Amino acid sequence: MTATHKVILGTMTFGTGPGGRIADKTIIQKILDYYKSKGHKEVDTARMYCAGNTEEVLGEMEVPKQFEIASKINPAVFGDHSPEKLRSQFDTILKALKADKVDLLYLHAPDYGTPFDVTAGVMNELYKEGKFKEWGLSNFSSWEVAQIVTICKERGWIAPTVYQGMYNPITRGVELELIPCLHEFGLRFYAYNPLAGGLLTGKFSFDQEDPVADGVATKGGRFDPSHVQGQRYRERFWRKPLFDAIEIVKQASEKEGISIVEASMRWMANHSKLNSEKFGDATLVGGSSFEQLAANIDYLSKGPLPATILDAFDKAWLVASPQSPPYFRDKELMLSMWAKK
Repeated sequence: MTATHKVILGTMTFGTGPGGRIADKTIIQKILDYYKSKGHKEVDTARMYCAGNTEEVLGEMEVPKQFEIASKINPAVFGDHSPEKLRSQFDTILKALKADKVDLLYLHAPDYGTPFDVTAGVMNELYKEGKFKEWGLSNFSSWEVAQIVTICKERGWIAPTVYQGMYNPITRGVELELIPCLHEFGLRFYAYNPLAGGLLTGKFSFDQEDPVADGVATKGGRFDPSHVQGQRYRERFWRKPLFDAIEIVKQASEKEGISIVEASMRWMANHSKLNSEKFGDATLVGGSSFEQLAANIDYLSKGPLPATILDAFDKAWLVASPQSPPYFRDKELMLSMWAKK
């Protein structure tokens, strides 16, 4: 919670592969220019976005030469974070980005087929080779973060300095243990899904079996039930208590003349456990159009919310919390995700 909130540009929707919704490079450049004009400089991507096409688009547009770039090593199956496979995937990332290094390299999720010390060791080797400036973790549990940082420090290796995780007003599982853990070990926290994948737009209803057919979701989007990404997001967020929670906030926001999207983004910037000034924490923004992205960036620069909306968010969290999705991906969840590939 700071006066100047740090913003990271997410690119999950850029490209023509699965999940891609912004294929026009003219629009992508317009987004990049607007983001830069607001004083921001970090662009986030991943090997799995649009089945690799997102990185290819960013490479073709020479984005790594214009911005600080972060990407993620994806554990598609057990063993993908072994030295040989991790290096191979990272080479593919660099080739797609048309770069010889990245600023930040994440492990996108735990690989339970490779011991953490083995993976941390190869990350240390890549760092010494000048392949990245920092490395980070995403979707790991707090105890796994502590374990990995401890391994690195005990062995004199470069330790992760950033964690990217799911966080929004109705998904606050990171607050109790993870965020204190990160700040204790000196890691920045970058929050993804600040709008719960779009659920916090308030345009969906729980009884919708096919939001695409109803005209409130895009084909191939995050809640398209015919698409793997949509199926995963429905498993994550399509839960009755979350919809009930959103209705509480929606009503309070409308009374104040503020959209629930604006309210949610302002909550992230002004009332969450994020602290850009002290710890370097940030919120990732994304969207399916220039207008969405520009609005989300602008909302994060606005001030605190009225007390009525804050009270509604707190009540909403009490309603949502029993079925709020976990921020980490354990072995059972990873196996379930791989089964859907």
